[in-house]
Amino acid sequence: MNDLTRTAITSVEVAQMVNKKHNELLKDIRRYTSQLGEGKIPFTDFFKESTYITEQNKTLPCYMVTKKGCEFIAHKL
Repeated sequence: MNDLTRTAITSVEVAQMVNKKHNELLKDIRRYTSQLGEGKIPFTDFFKESTYITEQNKTLPCYMVTKKGCEFIAHKL
């Protein structure tokens, strides 16, 4: 288990916490990573692309969200 896994939660969990649809949060995170990249800020300090498996055994995209990423999302709401 790497440091990011220990210190991050999934975007699925964040979406539940902020009462937002996961696909909408994914769109937001993709926009945030683009904005961070334009400012030469490494978005990997906030978000890391990942996947998860649904109850139907489908693999879908998600992000691992660090503490900084959670704070970033909270300030954007």
